[in-house]
Amino acid sequence: MINRKEYKYLVPKTSLDSFRSEIQPYIEVDQYARNRNPQEYTVRSVYFDTSEFDYLNEKREGIKVRKKLRIRCYNKQQDDSIAFLEIKRKHIDFIEKNRAPVLHQDIEKLFLTRNLDEIVLSFNGNGKEKSDAQRFLYHYYRHGLCPTVLVIYEREAFFGKFDNTLRLTFDKNLRSAVFPSREMLYDDKQARKAMNKYFVFEVKFYGGLPAWIRSVIRHYQLSRMALSKYVICLDSHHMRKKVPSRIISRHFPYQTSQAIRR
Repeated sequence: MINRKEYKYLVPKTSLDSFRSEIQPYIEVDQYARNRNPQEYTVRSVYFDTSEFDYLNEKREGIKVRKKLRIRCYNKQQDDSIAFLEIKRKHIDFIEKNRAPVLHQDIEKLFLTRNLDEIVLSFNGNGKEKSDAQRFLYHYYRHGLCPTVLVIYEREAFFGKFDNTLRLTFDKNLRSAVFPSREMLYDDKQARKAMNKYFVFEVKFYGGLPAWIRSVIRHYQLSRMALSKYVICLDSHHMRKKVPSRIISRHFPYQTSQAIRR
């Protein structure tokens, strides 16, 4: 939805308990975390970029209209685990997302066959999921994208008690591994921790920021920041300016790097 806004803040981990208590009267725990102990879930995303790290550089340069592509899944691997092919677009302060579900076990099959009808799952029957998958594959092949980093963190998620379109998240224990394979979402053995002293507080909303959130932000003296877990994780690995040719050839074995960039 293009009219949603996302504001992000860095909060010291030492303030987590008091911060959670302060917002508690205004929020409900998200349904996906409510029955878990602790009440959080693990987010796992493989991010894609060009061989020149165009998406990374657009973020660093503050380009106002940009996108990122990732495959995302949650918690621990199971036989029926679902992964989501996502394109997240930013238009100045507004966010739009395309999202297509597939079984995790079918990720490689999708990239090899591009058989959307057989592999992409449909939850609403209107064809949007297949269309979103088509968009993802278009950008993947058109721009010669490669998986650059696996990003993992634990998320506490809430929605507004008086406005269920309001969503708040605490993203903690950020860690990552570079140049994963496309299906490597559950393999975090090589993950390196990043940003140990802080968690990311995100507010996702429509219209204006509620007064009670503004009060909490003032109380903790938080400053809105242009945070990107993708950038933070790549910086923690001191990423070079180009994707190594061995990574490109792994995903496009029948093409040269020149053909990929045309």
